Amino acid sequence: MKSGKSDDIANSSAPFADALRDLMEERRMSYRRLATRTKLSAGYLNHLACGTRPVPANQVVKVIARALRVKPEYFFEYRQRRLRDELYRYPELADQLYDFIIADKPAPRDFRSVLDTARKK
Repeated sequence: MKSGKSDDIANSSAPFADALRDLMEERRMSYRRLATRTKLSAGYLNHLACGTRPVPANQVVKVIARALRVKPEYFFEYRQRRLRDELYRYPELADQLYDFIIADKPAPRDFRSVLDTARKK
């Protein structure tokens, strides 16, 4: 394993609790060890991994991700929140994405230019 750097692993699509539990198992990390690395209580981490507490705020997800040597984007809920925030900031982008995803309108070849154009409005 690499020390200090994020491993190149695919982002998880699993619910936060499952993704956290699986990653801890893969890293062979106990709740106590993760608690030491994150300054969060082992009990709280256990609740998160069991799904008995809601997905934590993005700042807490970042702390957990860093301790487990992944990017915060590894967790689906983090990606989902970031996307929601972007769509809230750029309503034109939300409208265009709605057209492509829900209304089945064809997506432009250069989707990046569509994103940039929507953000400039």
